[in-house]
Amino acid sequence: MTAVLVATGGSLMVVIPLGAMAAELGNVSIWVWIFTAAVGGAQCLLIAELASRFPERAGGTAQFAYRVRPQGSPTMGALSAWCYWFAWTPGIAVNLILAATFLRDQWLPGASPVLLALGIAAVLYFVTALGLKLTTVINAVLALVAVAVVLVVVLSPVLRPHSSDLSQVFPSVLPADSGAKDGLWDQLALIAKWSFVATWSSYAAEMASTVCAEIRNPERTMMRVMSTSAIICFVAFAAVPIAMFALSGAEGIQEDPFEVFANAGNLLLGPTGEILVQLGLTAVLILGAETFIIGSSRTIYQMAQDGHLPPVFGKINKRGAPAGSIVWDAIVIGLLLVVFGTNVVDVVAAANFGYMAVFVLLPIAYLVLRKHPAGRPGSIRLGRYARPLAIVLCAVNAVLLVFGGAQWGGSVMLIGLSVTLVIVPISYFTRRQRAKASSAERKESEVAS
Repeated sequence: MTAVLVATGGSLMVVIPLGAMAAELGNVSIWVWIFTAAVGGAQCLLIAELASRFPERAGGTAQFAYRVRPQGSPTMGALSAWCYWFAWTPGIAVNLILAATFLRDQWLPGASPVLLALGIAAVLYFVTALGLKLTTVINAVLALVAVAVVLVVVLSPVLRPHSSDLSQVFPSVLPADSGAKDGLWDQLALIAKWSFVATWSSYAAEMASTVCAEIRNPERTMMRVMSTSAIICFVAFAAVPIAMFALSGAEGIQEDPFEVFANAGNLLLGPTGEILVQLGLTAVLILGAETFIIGSSRTIYQMAQDGHLPPVFGKINKRGAPAGSIVWDAIVIGLLLVVFGTNVVDVVAAANFGYMAVFVLLPIAYLVLRKHPAGRPGSIRLGRYARPLAIVLCAVNAVLLVFGGAQWGGSVMLIGLSVTLVIVPISYFTRRQRAKASSAERKESEVAS
């Protein structure tokens, strides 16, 4: 249940890039979400096997690349884990800013979104430090609210058919001013551009694996957990865009995707429904931030355990939460909010370079690990279809990373590549320092004996 809730929060983040995407792709956006959510769901099969075989590794998807060598691969492990952390950390700031801005616009006029975001962040990190049990209870409540909001949007065109227009959904047509005027290649480039960014949200099902080390009997339950998460995400990323386009069309979504949700609440439940949906939207954003905090902090913790970062990041408090990584995460988020303010969303495209790199490495790691019997006894093993599936997924993610990412410009790719590679020297010198310290301790022990 915990793992599914972790993924549910991410599955409702469709609203973040949808407005800008609709401006360039129109209702073709719907197929971008469906396609990328399907790819994300297929990846959950590979993740389920790896998570059931190596459940002791905290941090989820990014951690399995470490296992490509029997004693662990420092380089692959460091790159994958760091890219994952780099990808999700800006998401925390984005959600906090959006939630704070929404609160200001609706109920707190004149308040500073940055100060509100910092206040919400302080509460979330405090709750996370109290352990996964309390976090799960709070996230369960927020997830139920979030699902209720999504149901309002999805059911509005069904229960109030006069308010929707399916001609705004089908046929799928690119806008005349979309920038894809020169033929099929330009259209594919534009679709790849937005597919690249959509994965940041639509691959959310994989986040269920971030807590596999903290659930019971993972070797038997991970396939069910990952499959449930994949289904939730696919349904959400298919149904929500379809409903939003049916209700408001591309122009309405471009202006304010959040207003589409509020109007759906008014349509279905009246003025009270509009207020409830607005409150629910805030809960969705806060849940998304908490979801990212869970995955982000545990990734840093596992990197410290593997020797890529100083030991302080691997400290555990009495409630079993990774206190050292939570503190580091909170400091980074605070700096992002102060430095970038409401423009923090500008770093998301660059951060997604790291996220897609993880999913290029994941199928490669799977293909290597598939040949070896290592892992927990009784764990899941996929059929023969898994190898070709891994090859296809690797190719798709590589195309989206290189071709789709390139559509955002050289500066975005350069920032993403630079931040991605910075972990290589950090990991090297940290491991070297630890090796020297371990050698010195052995010598002192030998002298003493």
